[in-house]
Amino acid sequence: MNRKARRTSSGLALDKGREMGEVKSSPASMEVFNLIVPLERKLKAYLRLLPEPHRTDTWLLEVRLFYEAEPAGRTSFTLNGYTQEEAEAVARNIRSNAYMMQEIDQYLWSEND
Repeated sequence: MNRKARRTSSGLALDKGREMGEVKSSPASMEVFNLIVPLERKLKAYLRLLPEPHRTDTWLLEVRLFYEAEPAGRTSFTLNGYTQEEAEAVARNIRSNAYMMQEIDQYLWSEND
């Protein structure tokens, strides 16, 4: 699938190769998806996936980073053109997503400069 990345005022957007205006007719679940993922030895991420109001194909993936159990920062990704199941899969597999891991790494390095 074709995915395009772009920066937004609220973080980073990852677009799935669909028309931006496409909206599914079935309502998305308003439940929040939460997950803690080890990223590297002492680095963990608390992930929170939230639906975008009025859009069933857009999700906000909030990433709170912790190093040795201490807060290390936060960033977010907007997932455009994803079903709920696809967005949850992106969150679960964040460690294997080279783009997201690179952005997290750059964010952490910029915080230390």
